[in-house]
Amino acid sequence: MDLHHLIRSLPDYPKPGIIFRDITTLLQDA
Repeated sequence: MDLHHLIRSLPDYPKPGIIFRDITTLLQDA
């Protein structure tokens, strides 16, 4: 099962150069 499309990526958060992986969209689909 590919869950990568359910994880949102937020570039430059909280600092420039950091990619924050937001799993709340993954949890909403559960």
